[in-house]
Amino acid sequence: MKTLLIPAAFLAGSPALAASVPLASTMDPAGTVSENALTGETFIISNGDGTVANGLAGDDDSSPAFGSLVNLFPREADFVVGSLDFDTGSITAVGSETSEITAIDLSELWTADPNRTTSDPTADATVLSDISDFAIGAWLFNGPGSITFGPLDASDTVTFTDGLLTSIDFSIDASFNADAFGTPVMWTGTLAAAGDTLSFQINDTQPAGFGNSTLVVDLTGTIAAVGSSAIPEPTAAVLLSLAVTGLVCSRKR
Repeated sequence: MKTLLIPAAFLAGSPALAASVPLASTMDPAGTVSENALTGETFIISNGDGTVANGLAGDDDSSPAFGSLVNLFPREADFVVGSLDFDTGSITAVGSETSEITAIDLSELWTADPNRTTSDPTADATVLSDISDFAIGAWLFNGPGSITFGPLDASDTVTFTDGLLTSIDFSIDASFNADAFGTPVMWTGTLAAAGDTLSFQINDTQPAGFGNSTLVVDLTGTIAAVGSSAIPEPTAAVLLSLAVTGLVCSRKR
C-alpha cells in the first residue's frame, strides 16, 4: 500500500513565497542632520570622505561648535539602508501588480554601537551603519540613545510592472532618542519611500536640558532596486519548504 506523506503546512494552504528587495540608495550629498540648542551643529553628507571618526580626530561632516570631530555618515552618499520582504505568490509578471510589504530590516541604516557611551576618547566605532551611532555619541556628549522605527501597515506595498519593480511605497514612524544632560529627549518624524525615492525626515522641537531643542533630519535618496530589479527569487528557506511540501514517500505494508 502506498501512502502520500503531505506536510500539514501544505494542507493549510500553499506557503508564502517570501522574497527580499534591497533598499540600498544613493543619497543626496546635501542631506543634513542638525540640532540648534544643545550643540548648534549641522552635519552634511558631502563634507565627509568615508572614514569612520574616533573621539580624537578623523573625518568631520560638520564644522563643530565644540567637541570632537565626528563622521555621522561613514558611507557618505552610498547608504545600504537594509531590505524589505514581501510575498511574490500573487505576482504573475503581467501588467501592474502590488504586494504588501511584510517586513522591513533597517539595521544597516542605524545600529547601536556599544562604544557610543564610552568615556575613553581613544575608542573607535565598533559598528558600521549609514548613520553612525558612535558619531552620535561623540556629538551628543556620549549620552545614551537610539533611532527607532514604527511598524508597517497594509498600505505599505511594492509594485511590479510586467515583472519589473517600479515602485516602493511605505511610511513608518521614526524617532531620534537622546539623553540631554540627564533628560531623555525624543524627536519624531517619518521614514518613507515613494516610487524610487527614500526619505528620512524629522523637524521636531522638544524641551531638552537648557531649553527647547529642534532636531532636523533631512535625508533623501534614490533606491537603486526600483527600475532595475525583476521579481526576486524566493528565499532559500521558502524553496526548502516547497521541496518538502512536494515530497511523496512510498511505504509498503
